[in-house]
Amino acid sequence: MSRSPLFIALLHPVNLSMLALTAAAGLCSAWWLAPVGFVFWLGMVFVIARDPGLQMTFTRQNRQPLAQRFQTRFDRIERARFSIFNAIQRSGPQIGNVVEPVVSALDELVEHTYQLSLRLSALDNNFSVQQVTSNFNDDIAKMQKSIAETTDPASRKEFESTLQSLQTRQAQLKSIGALLLRFEAQLTGTSSAVDSVVTGVVGLQGRAAKLAQEKIPAILQIITAEQEKLNQFDAELEKSSLL
Repeated sequence: MSRSPLFIALLHPVNLSMLALTAAAGLCSAWWLAPVGFVFWLGMVFVIARDPGLQMTFTRQNRQPLAQRFQTRFDRIERARFSIFNAIQRSGPQIGNVVEPVVSALDELVEHTYQLSLRLSALDNNFSVQQVTSNFNDDIAKMQKSIAETTDPASRKEFESTLQSLQTRQAQLKSIGALLLRFEAQLTGTSSAVDSVVTGVVGLQGRAAKLAQEKIPAILQIITAEQEKLNQFDAELEKSSLL
């Protein structure tokens, strides 16, 4: 578990020095300097703790791991946030203000992607276990044979119920496998789309703020389109009994 931004801010050398000077001033100079210095110290702690880079790093390092088939693709998507953050740092406050809507929209997309990936990771783990431990074809064949050979009505009814249950579960696992493959493809598409967002933002460096502003709607549209695709997965999961 990584250190939180607040913890890092509290242990920052500049803040520790400020706290020491505040205590020294209160003890050795004038007592009223201590509360004034303490207020300044709190302000410095707040500024460092709110640093976007620290917060992004803390969030990234404390995420629960995803299924491997999703993790590498999500990592690529999340790295885009850092690429854009670094680009804004190099571009200055004017471009930063222009790009702020893109940053907010991308943050929402990354978080949505992660939460959906987390849900489907649980499904993927269960699916993998079922793939290893279940042998539906053999079990179904055995039930069909038992049904054909039995003459007892009660036994036949039991065998038919078991057969139906096996066939239902087999069909459900097939649907889960198809859904996981589709989502894996979706993550690949989203990572490519996000890469184009990074390219668009990096291309704004050196432009006048007005010219950069004209490019923002097209970049936002890329993010919006990916959000809509993820919303479709959300809706499909809500309607199904897979999760």
